[in-house]
Amino acid sequence: MADRLARISSAPRAVPMLDHSRHDTIAPMLPALLRGVIFISVLAAPFVAALLAG
Repeated sequence: MADRLARISSAPRAVPMLDHSRHDTIAPMLPALLRGVIFISVLAAPFVAALLAG
């Protein structure tokens, strides 16, 4: 039991994630998401036009 407590207490502590590092990982995803939305809308445009034309 004492060995287990010593092992747990000597374990490295978790370092909290900083806010600016989380913002840096999300920021590059936004342009890719926007490009994906534009790509899908360009692909869907002929089908939408065909549906509207009847």
